[in-house]
Amino acid sequence: MNYTPIRYVLLVALLFGLCSWGEKAHRKINSASVEFFPHDIKRLKAWLPVLADHASDADRRKHDDKNEFVKHFIDIDNYEDFVQNQRIEENFEAACSKYGKAKVIKEGTLPWVTDSTYKALVANFKSGNWDKAALTAAYLGHYVGDGFMPLHITANYDGQLTSQKGIHRRYEETMIDQHIEGIRLKVSRIRKIKEVPTFIFKYLYSNNSYVGLLLQADSRAYEQSSNKYDEVYYNSLWSKTDLLTTRLLEESAKNLASLIYTAWLEAGRPEIPRKKS
Repeated sequence: MNYTPIRYVLLVALLFGLCSWGEKAHRKINSASVEFFPHDIKRLKAWLPVLADHASDADRRKHDDKNEFVKHFIDIDNYEDFVQNQRIEENFEAACSKYGKAKVIKEGTLPWVTDSTYKALVANFKSGNWDKAALTAAYLGHYVGDGFMPLHITANYDGQLTSQKGIHRRYEETMIDQHIEGIRLKVSRIRKIKEVPTFIFKYLYSNNSYVGLLLQADSRAYEQSSNKYDEVYYNSLWSKTDLLTTRLLEESAKNLASLIYTAWLEAGRPEIPRKKS
């Protein structure tokens, strides 16, 4: 029996029902990114309200744009190349030629959409369209954030392959929302990214490796709560994933800042207007 159509329908339903990291986490990622901005682009800290308020616009577009939902994930372990070599063909056209465009789309286009959004930001900087650039940066932040949510980088996106259905929302929204206000992100120095597409795939490959840890934490928390998703479960899940979760959010914000900075550099260091009084 071919389960592919069933799986595809379930995936659509799941992605329409979820808000990726959850609105609070996406807002925190986008907001925190400005703290990583170097002196050269310190004026862009004025973007904070736009970055925060539009952090989940990409999720909301799923309701009106049928092509949007595949942009938020990549089931990278459905590629034989990844299973064998821990990497896939990274060029979109080459990937479509090698694997078939239908498969590439079906498995999700997150890395390529992240890159195309980055390129749109470069174009915004070059044209001096600062209002549009701020919105594009907010959209970019959403896709970067999705790339740091391990369950957006695996075929077992909701624990459905390991009898842990529902872990997606339990982890990325219910649990995190309970602790988001107390999460503190450490700020560190950022640098220009040499090869943006390679940079994007590198963090996706790395973050896929945390899927097993999340599944294990979910399983143990469920056992400790006597097979109930109650306060005991969520406290246990947090205690087992708090350091990883903080790191993922921190790296999301830092890498978003790095991409914004690199886009500004690639655009030729255009003069950033002062904040209107």
